[in-house]
Amino acid sequence: MSGKFRRAQFITDVSLQLRYMVVTFLLLLVFFGISIGIVYNTGWVYLVERLSQVYPQGRLVEILRLIYLRLSIGFLLILPVAVLITLLLSHTIAGPLVRIKRYLRLMAKGEFDLAPLVLRPYDELKDVAQLINEVTAQLGPRFRERKKLIESLQQTVQELRADLSRLPSAGQEVHRKVSFLADTLKVLE
Repeated sequence: MSGKFRRAQFITDVSLQLRYMVVTFLLLLVFFGISIGIVYNTGWVYLVERLSQVYPQGRLVEILRLIYLRLSIGFLLILPVAVLITLLLSHTIAGPLVRIKRYLRLMAKGEFDLAPLVLRPYDELKDVAQLINEVTAQLGPRFRERKKLIESLQQTVQELRADLSRLPSAGQEVHRKVSFLADTLKVLE
């Protein structure tokens, strides 16, 4: 496929993209926790100590709850954005993987007359696609020649069988060798 193309869906490999999103979410939680720890240890304790001298204890607890609530709401508002960004990033990996798998399945079936594997400009795994294109370019002519040779040998076997059927004096040994040759060609296909 050459030229510009777009994938019809952003979720192309559910398992891979879901794992990617879970790992990213867990990393986000870890960084959020580390950030809270840093803020708490570097200034929050000092701030609370100073505010406790200004505000009555009940008012200070109320202010702290409000701050915690706003931090939690802020995190919850960032979460969908993080999930969306993760989905978009995972798409740049999962989309090419789906294309590469499809291409490799065709190659495994012996199809090498394929158009070069082209990925979108912002996709990952371009180096893998390039290597696959190089393998296809190297193996394609070899498999075409092999296929032609097998077809030629099969034609020769058919002609030998036809010739042997017309010759009544042809020995069993010749028939056996022709059958062996035909069976070997079937294996090579």
